[in-house]
Amino acid sequence: MPAISSPAIILLTGVNGYIGAHIAQSLLTHGHTVRGVVRSQSKGDPLKELFKEYGDKFQLAVVPDVTALDAYDDAVKGVTGVVHASAPLPQQSITDVDDALRPAVDGTINLLNSVERYGTEVKRFILTSSAVTLLEPKEGEYTYTEADWFDTALKIVKAQGAKAHPGLIYTASKILQERAAFDFVEKKKDRLGFDLVALLPVYVLGPPVDAFVDTASLKSGSLGLMYNAFNDPDGKDWPDLISRVDVLVDVRDVAELHCRALVTEKVAGERFLLAGDSFHWQDAWDALNVEPKLPGAPIVTPGIGEQAKRLVQYSNKKSKETFSFEYRNNEEIIRDSWAEYLKRGWIEGAKA
Repeated sequence: MPAISSPAIILLTGVNGYIGAHIAQSLLTHGHTVRGVVRSQSKGDPLKELFKEYGDKFQLAVVPDVTALDAYDDAVKGVTGVVHASAPLPQQSITDVDDALRPAVDGTINLLNSVERYGTEVKRFILTSSAVTLLEPKEGEYTYTEADWFDTALKIVKAQGAKAHPGLIYTASKILQERAAFDFVEKKKDRLGFDLVALLPVYVLGPPVDAFVDTASLKSGSLGLMYNAFNDPDGKDWPDLISRVDVLVDVRDVAELHCRALVTEKVAGERFLLAGDSFHWQDAWDALNVEPKLPGAPIVTPGIGEQAKRLVQYSNKKSKETFSFEYRNNEEIIRDSWAEYLKRGWIEGAKA
């Protein structure tokens, strides 16, 4: 199925999120019109201010209850592409595991049903999934690819229910969401006018684009992770965070790849892993001390990151080759993020 032509009108869920705001920025930069889904007008007003230079090319669609069967019926009318970037975050306390698993699945199916009924011009549906869906336990060093699925997470959550680790419950919800979306499109492919592509980012860091981020946002997610690390580089309060090894991808790269996935042909039904380089937090502190050193840069233990075991790797070959893309390196991600946090006064005791 051919990809959409640019410029186009794109429906974007999760537009007021960390990743979603960047996707909106990238889409607008590419000349598209963005129709961002928000729960209320008050949640959308800061975005209208943020993107005011684009005039009516940034629109809002207020959807108070995304679980309603007809929630998106009006929002999908007249759009050519859909980017479904919203997702319920992990819950720390639940009594019924279905309450945590169903929203991601039901919200996605509701949106797909609305596109089928009223999105007559839609050509492509992009689902923002996650690399956590890949992490089936392996022995020793292993490089994950789009072919992997973390089926053990589903088994554990099924067995343990609400007692399962919140991270595993979130992983299970993302697996079920992605598989439900692909099943929906596969069963109806002969009569649907659109195809589906899933993008699977690893741990996403990078500077926020939203100038109206409130301090409450710094307590969770990627923004919270950077805030905690930047303000406690020794890891006294966050030893597990500081010592672990991750693989990063820049939020700006994630946004750009959503744009490319919308307009690239011959990718229908595919999954794409979005991943940069392996990362230890000491790598971040070392990067901040590269000349020119950034104000307030911590030193901690230079070079110790090189000694960390990096057993888990991700292959980004497919996304790089398909979308003709080169990922930002970790030094750029961390230095740009630190500079932005400094500018916003989010690093205690340090001045820009």
